[in-house]
Amino acid sequence: MKKKRRFNVITFVKNWIPILIVIFIIMIWSQKKEDKVQGKTTEAMEASNSNVLTVGLQNLEIDSKTTDWNLMLVNKENQIPEDYHVDLHEVEGTHKVDTRIVEALQQMLSDARKQGLKPIICSSYRTTGKQTSLFEQKLRQYSNLGYDKQAAREKAGYWVTPPKTSEHEIGLAVDIVSIDYQNLDERQEKTAVQKWLMQNCNNYGFILRYPTHKKEITKINYEPWHYRYVGVENAKFITDKGFCLEEYIDFLKTL
Repeated sequence: MKKKRRFNVITFVKNWIPILIVIFIIMIWSQKKEDKVQGKTTEAMEASNSNVLTVGLQNLEIDSKTTDWNLMLVNKENQIPEDYHVDLHEVEGTHKVDTRIVEALQQMLSDARKQGLKPIICSSYRTTGKQTSLFEQKLRQYSNLGYDKQAAREKAGYWVTPPKTSEHEIGLAVDIVSIDYQNLDERQEKTAVQKWLMQNCNNYGFILRYPTHKKEITKINYEPWHYRYVGVENAKFITDKGFCLEEYIDFLKTL
């Protein structure tokens, strides 16, 4: 009769522990490798999704072209075409603007007044003849101060642009002031009207056209009263990025 073999724990441990250790090490190595591969895949997917999101946002937020009517760039380097025509509509009494911006302008002024403010338009559409008269008047002021013709023209141009280079001539710009303070100077920015307009005008498609820190680009002095219509999507993007219109047009050309 055969003897039953007794289970030897020590022998079992000696024989199997090394094997189990090897298996454990292999499992850990395999898991790390899998995590590394998964991590790279996740990063690649996130990068891809980020790129898609960026493109998507650009398509959603900037569906604009430099040739759009509301992005017409008018300045000393970009004169108004001789054949340009604007359909005008009266607002706020005797003032006129491009028919296409009437609703947005009236809504902006109405909402400001609902806040207890008193904005008024002091300048809107101008004929080329009117712009010529204003420019020549400013030119004489600097000439009388002793500036030569070229210097006087340059100085005047920072306040009143020469004819055919003013946004007022295309009906897309308005000068708005507080009824309580109607001087066209930098103190205008301290009024409650301007504080509200600067913060909210983009919601109606307008931008403060000549910010104080963009003078070297716009070639116009700071005018905390001059608002230009560009459309809501454009106005919000311009405001968010801190662009002036010249910079925004250059940006659109890169898309």
